[in-house]
Amino acid sequence: MRSLLITLTLFSIIFISCDLYPQDDYKEYYVVESYLIAQDPLAPIYLSTTAPATSAYSFEDYAVSGANVRVHLLSDDGDSNIVQTFAYQLDSAGVYSSAFQHTVLPSRTYQLQITDLPNDPTASIIGYTTVPDTFSNVSEVPDTVIYQSENQIEIDITPSLNTQRQSYFIFTTIALNPSKENFTPLYSDFFDDQEDEVGDFVKTSSGIVNEANFETKPNGIVTLKYPWLAVAFYGDNQIVANIIDDNIYDFLRSQSVQLGGSTLSPGEIPNVLYRLDGGIGVFGSLAADTIQTYIERPSSIDFNQ
Repeated sequence: MRSLLITLTLFSIIFISCDLYPQDDYKEYYVVESYLIAQDPLAPIYLSTTAPATSAYSFEDYAVSGANVRVHLLSDDGDSNIVQTFAYQLDSAGVYSSAFQHTVLPSRTYQLQITDLPNDPTASIIGYTTVPDTFSNVSEVPDTVIYQSENQIEIDITPSLNTQRQSYFIFTTIALNPSKENFTPLYSDFFDDQEDEVGDFVKTSSGIVNEANFETKPNGIVTLKYPWLAVAFYGDNQIVANIIDDNIYDFLRSQSVQLGGSTLSPGEIPNVLYRLDGGIGVFGSLAADTIQTYIERPSSIDFNQ
């Protein structure tokens, strides 16, 4: 799941390119990445530092080891008391995993606490995430669908309870039979033999899609018509629906503005939102469900349409 969303390298590149510190003014920041997934085991936590603008970034070179990493499950009574604490252990440079078995609970809040940082023992990193409620697909998705036929893939999902706001989705298509010969026409046109690898297109993700963009039935079921644009390969494909928390939403939304997704002038563009005290990055969470179908090559396609 880590590769479906964002990477540590991306965090550091964004931080350097958006703030554009002169070398004399460079300030090192701790970078955190972790995504809790509802009803999955506790996810690993990746800890590193940013790199100067003049240096190439790699996680291994800037990984931070030896920190004290804990995740706390907080009470659901509004008092934010610690109910249970999970200590993390170092697996490899900068990569920490829980020493305890725990299934992430939906609709609950978790606190990240990192202390005893090697370069600054008095510093700490604190973050919170409220895990989205679970949901599931209740539609009968056909085993086989002909590409660009009138029978567009429709996914009916149960509502994810959130009394504070509508749900925010990210959809990911994962091709199980990727090959140059299996490219759909649009991606075949995009593909450049000199610059691209077939593996670059195995996972294609949408941007953030609001629940309000979908049809909601009287019983609360949300119906999504999956766009053909999201399908890069013929053959078996998995479609993953992710409901994201506020932390991932804020990061991706503010990131898109930084990368040119707005009409603001450079001096008006706000900073990327991290929702962490003492560091940058994302301590976020999501709920996910997956379907699978076979995208069949049509017998003929009129490319002039």
